[in-house]
Amino acid sequence: MYVIASESAALAQATGRVLLAGTENDLDEMRAIIATLGDRARGQVFVEVPSAADIDPIATPERVTVTWLARDVRTGEMGSGLACAPGQALGRAVSAWVGEMSTGEDVFDGDGLCAWVGRSVPAAYLDRAV
Repeated sequence: MYVIASESAALAQATGRVLLAGTENDLDEMRAIIATLGDRARGQVFVEVPSAADIDPIATPERVTVTWLARDVRTGEMGSGLACAPGQALGRAVSAWVGEMSTGEDVFDGDGLCAWVGRSVPAAYLDRAV
């Protein structure tokens, strides 16, 4: 079962896996949400930033992993030669993670997935992801 959290409080109350996805514009809110997660939380945080110079480590519970996605070292659409647009790397990362970590069947997955997506993430890139 997938739950898309529109409020940060829903993520703090999640009993299964968590997924947070946002850009540099969502960092303050993401940090606040992560601070509410319990020690038993498990899941993934994706943060897309303009460059590696914008990475500012985030403390998380032990079973929550943070992956930083720097746009300046990624490309846009395959074969286009274009730069990575804001939200593009994030959409690919979320799509890959959900595809790898979830079948969509509670019987196989074992528990639910509660996801939160930052307000600054263009919907066009996440529509393909989930």
